[in-house]
Amino acid sequence: MSGATPSAPPPSPTSKTPSTRASSSPPSAKTAPTPPHNPHIHSRIRMSWEDAWREGRTGWDAGQSSPLLQHLVRRGEFRGERALVPGCGAGYDVITLASTFQEARGLDLAPTARKRFFELRDVANLSEERAPYQVGDFFEDDLHAPFDLVWDYTFLCAIDPTLRPRWAERMAALIAPGGLLATLIFPVLEDDPQREAERMANGPPFPLRPAGVEALVAANFKTRRLEPVPPSLSHPGREDMEWLGIFERA
Repeated sequence: MSGATPSAPPPSPTSKTPSTRASSSPPSAKTAPTPPHNPHIHSRIRMSWEDAWREGRTGWDAGQSSPLLQHLVRRGEFRGERALVPGCGAGYDVITLASTFQEARGLDLAPTARKRFFELRDVANLSEERAPYQVGDFFEDDLHAPFDLVWDYTFLCAIDPTLRPRWAERMAALIAPGGLLATLIFPVLEDDPQREAERMANGPPFPLRPAGVEALVAANFKTRRLEPVPPSLSHPGREDMEWLGIFERA
């Protein structure tokens, strides 16, 4: 979780994190706006993503690829030649996607995270061509587009909420026509407005609303899927706080 310029590392999500169940159908963008951005969040930033990795303060690192992503790859739902994982951290999701794409590229701000990825890539017996790792900025750097798939999990929620429209524009520029933006939307806390507001003020991770993400990308993408993630396919502690959004580039 770190491939853009912005915010401090989030607290560790654990199995003790309270669950908040999402509704069974997506709320409309009109009734579920993105919570307002707190202009004072940056005053509380204490360390950069690189500092966190170097000092071992990576409580958000679940130690494996997303169970949902593994499920989707096993089912053959993602196909193509090139995939990108922004804010990939140690790169577990990159390794998973490299099993089905000719190139799965990881992107992160933290050089120390790349060192951990190299270890994982060696264990998986993947070449640098198959699973390249780029240290850089999602918004500013040349990411060698276009991509057939961009997988976003704990990246959108990690950037300053004021950057969300720019995130959507960048995704449209990176993904080839007919390609997919797949977002594992987390944390979804709209059934608990007080907790949502607290998390928005103290993130990252900053809360997201499924309808809000859909509205962000509506100008350049059509919605294929927008649905809650079964608890069995979430990391422990994130059950009932995740939605899957799959959007096709027009």
